[in-house]
Amino acid sequence: MLQANSFEIAQDVEAGAEGLPESVHENVTGNLAKGLKKNPDAIEITRAAIIGNFPPRQCGLATFTRDMYACLARALPDAEWDVIAMNDPGAAYDYPLEVTQQIPQDDVTAYRRLADTLNADGTQVLFVQHEFGIYGGPSGAHLIACLERLHFPIVTTLHTILETPNDEQRRVMQALIRLSSTLITMAQKGADILQRVYGVKPEQISIVPHGAPSRPLRNTADFKSHLHLSGKKTLTTFGLLSPNKGIETVIAALPEIRQTCPDVVYLVIGATHPHLVRHEGEKYRESLKTMARDLGVEDNVRFINRFVNDNDLIDILQATDVYVTPYLTETQITSGTLSYALALGRPTVSTPYWHAAEALADGVGILCDFHDTQAFAEAISGLLASDKVRADMSMRAYMAAQPSRWSSVAQAYVDRAIHDLANPESDKAAIFALPAAPAWTAIERMTDDCGIFQHGKYRMPDRQHGYCADDNARALSLVAKQSCLGPLTDAQTQLAYRYASFMNHAWNNEDRFRNFMSYSRQWLDEGGSDDCCARSYEALVDVARSNLPADLRQWACDLGATALQKSGTWTSLRARAVMVKSLVRTFGVFGDGQEIQVMIRYISRHLHQSLKQHAKPGHNWFEPGLAYDNARISEGLIIGGAFLGEAEMVADGLAAQSWLMKKQTRQGVFVPIPNSRFSDDGPDHPLYDQQPLEVLATIDACLSAQKLTGDSQWREEALRTFAWFHGENTAGLSLIDGEGGCFDGLNPGGLNLNQGAESILSYPLSWIALKGAL
Repeated sequence: MLQANSFEIAQDVEAGAEGLPESVHENVTGNLAKGLKKNPDAIEITRAAIIGNFPPRQCGLATFTRDMYACLARALPDAEWDVIAMNDPGAAYDYPLEVTQQIPQDDVTAYRRLADTLNADGTQVLFVQHEFGIYGGPSGAHLIACLERLHFPIVTTLHTILETPNDEQRRVMQALIRLSSTLITMAQKGADILQRVYGVKPEQISIVPHGAPSRPLRNTADFKSHLHLSGKKTLTTFGLLSPNKGIETVIAALPEIRQTCPDVVYLVIGATHPHLVRHEGEKYRESLKTMARDLGVEDNVRFINRFVNDNDLIDILQATDVYVTPYLTETQITSGTLSYALALGRPTVSTPYWHAAEALADGVGILCDFHDTQAFAEAISGLLASDKVRADMSMRAYMAAQPSRWSSVAQAYVDRAIHDLANPESDKAAIFALPAAPAWTAIERMTDDCGIFQHGKYRMPDRQHGYCADDNARALSLVAKQSCLGPLTDAQTQLAYRYASFMNHAWNNEDRFRNFMSYSRQWLDEGGSDDCCARSYEALVDVARSNLPADLRQWACDLGATALQKSGTWTSLRARAVMVKSLVRTFGVFGDGQEIQVMIRYISRHLHQSLKQHAKPGHNWFEPGLAYDNARISEGLIIGGAFLGEAEMVADGLAAQSWLMKKQTRQGVFVPIPNSRFSDDGPDHPLYDQQPLEVLATIDACLSAQKLTGDSQWREEALRTFAWFHGENTAGLSLIDGEGGCFDGLNPGGLNLNQGAESILSYPLSWIALKGAL
């Protein structure tokens, strides 16, 4: 048997299911997870397609689509390709032979015919280059008419991700998300927006940088003579010219730059954007020339008014001393020219638009505020004044851009496509729009300088019932788990100290935690229930494994070690189930490993024996009836069995959990066991009262089962259970208000409009559990 201390226990929130080791004894996974994953090495892509703009159409997306096709074709040398080019209204292009089909932007029937053709040809994957404005229909809705007819994976590269979409744009994005097996973004910011604004699961997102050429790092002098720039210090901005490029910022900085570097030349390369020319001709370009003339720097600015091909662009960049992107808005998720510049090792000064803020971090380049002419002047002057500073930054840029080489980018796309082919339903079936992180307003409202109140009267704290350790332990666990998702606010950190102080006072210095305290701060018992004590210990483990301040983590270890020695007296079934989960997570934190292993084995066997004793046909459970927090018991047996390498325990725990889920499902929605008649677990158990605590317990148990088996059905069960909060329940009512509050449950008359601690904590605890798993 695998020794317990050989397990590496992962952080709960990061792992996505609490209490499960990253590895499980092979006789468990071999029996239970066999066949869950297909071997991607067996997949071969023999026919693929790519759609987007394509040269000679002049735009960055056309160039990207061409380069993306070229590198994918090299990565898949045996594949046949369809290259589909989009034609804007009234335009016709002399495409190269690689382009096999053309789609008129506004002809929706052409999109549908394309889908039928791709299906009939046996296409295995479509690579979509998505940008608003190139596909027809409201916000590009015609593309959806094509994609929804396809019978194979769709890998979509999102060149723009709108943080504040209008209704039409949001509908198109939601459809694109639903239909795509993979969404590729070129920056972490894009992934953040997809998750926060559109509710996309992290596993559907792949971050792959914009591709760039691979060239040796060369001295700029080698290229300047060819471009008639010998003896000059060169600044360059490249791209279709339009007002949002911020060229004025650099021109305005040139008088100061010229004081220390009189031989500076600013190259503004690129044709004026076709849409701008269509509406106002070259008015904008002429205004820039006038500005340079008025500032006396016209001889220091050269405008190259044409669309530059790749070879010429690379030569110009390799002759550039400082590349500048002074763009005026931050909402640019990617810049192909910035990617090229960094790949060629160009020192770069830029405004902090989204792509630049990520790419130039850690000294790779220099960021200046939008419109800040003085900052640009100082940064550029400093670089031009020191060959060593430029050389050092050049090397940092060149090395940082290694992942953006086209060969690496192509392999990332191919790997993702093969993954999607090997898992044809996994990426689409579980797409779920997890809502934004719950607000903490309700929690703060229910907390005073002592702790969190036990009950609420509507949204007010009900002082008549005071406080309890049960709820303060849950509140402490919440803050601890939240800290694993990212930095806490100062207010959240203070709440952690307040709840920890309550729990510290709750320990009776003998063998258990006191539970109930009056509003006058008097303890009403000398020791709480076994369940209360186990839950309190679980909170200490959560803190010890968190990112809370070091003194709180040390306090939790100290008190946890003390409580652990007394935990043998906490013998209720639920207490023991909670303790199994907590003990597994105690390894490597505090306590004696061998003693903990003995405890886990003893408690797990007790749980298993209870199941065998009470299970019978039609009632596969640990007790004669169902009570509260039911799923905690099956979860405890699953986790204990996995830890010990006991396949029978795991299998029986999963079977019991499956039985419970069937008992808690009616007409496809989750129906928690009500707290009004616990003993009635017949086929028609009463519907009410339904309470949030059961939802939280069930979500945790399902995610633990998913973590162990790899079976995505358990994740789907967790999502279906979470939807209970948001109206997917027998009453069709949402239990969540706009302040992160959660009503106390559903009763025969509808909502219980009180908001007690147990409820307002169950919702964010459920959200955090899912956030870590999706």
